[in-house]
Amino acid sequence: MQFYRRLMPVQALSFDLDDTLYDNVPVMLRAEQAVRDFVVREFPQTATWQAADWSAHRMALMRREPDLASNMTQLRLRALTAGLQSFGIGDDEARAGAEAAFAHFMAHRNAVDIAPAVHGHLAALAERYPLYALSNGNVNVDAIGLGAYFQGVLQPSDSLRGKPFADMFQAAAAMQPQLAPYNWLHVGDSPSADILGAHRVGWQSAWFTGGLGRAEHLHILPTLAYHDLAKLTQFLLKMA
Repeated sequence: MQFYRRLMPVQALSFDLDDTLYDNVPVMLRAEQAVRDFVVREFPQTATWQAADWSAHRMALMRREPDLASNMTQLRLRALTAGLQSFGIGDDEARAGAEAAFAHFMAHRNAVDIAPAVHGHLAALAERYPLYALSNGNVNVDAIGLGAYFQGVLQPSDSLRGKPFADMFQAAAAMQPQLAPYNWLHVGDSPSADILGAHRVGWQSAWFTGGLGRAEHLHILPTLAYHDLAKLTQFLLKMA
């Protein structure tokens, strides 16, 4: 672990999920392929698009509408609908097809492999700290077996924007109103969503260096950086 700022007393923890507590890349690759195959079965005219084409289409939409970047559910539904429409499929049929494809996606998206050690670390931390999950993704925390550790799970919705917007951090803070912002430690792999987002609201942050983020992407230094959840857990348990 490496410290960049003075660590204030930690009284609550929040965790990002994807690529922080588990490797989400292979899960998404399988889910993307499954959705592409499903769409081709339902709409054979889309067969010219591979999974990579759907991904590029989704990224182009996100660049045009940056606010969608913090709400993966809406981004994916919008991209599926627009993609189907681009093949000449009518609006109503495209929307229905997108909903069906998204449901198929979620069945594969929740097929996450959680290491036994992660369960042990979260269980130990949950005995000492209130834990919250703050994720821009749409994974079902109960379906992947992590729901029991968290007192609250916050994900983007019509009323909550995703990280690095303040909405989900503020919603979690409202559940522990006795705590000062600096008593929170947010744990995540994204330099923007997790580290910048946490510090914008006065929280401390623990940057997981084994995820998708890279040092050159940091907008601001985290409170600390770690690569091994076991070491972070041991450190936090000693502090409690």
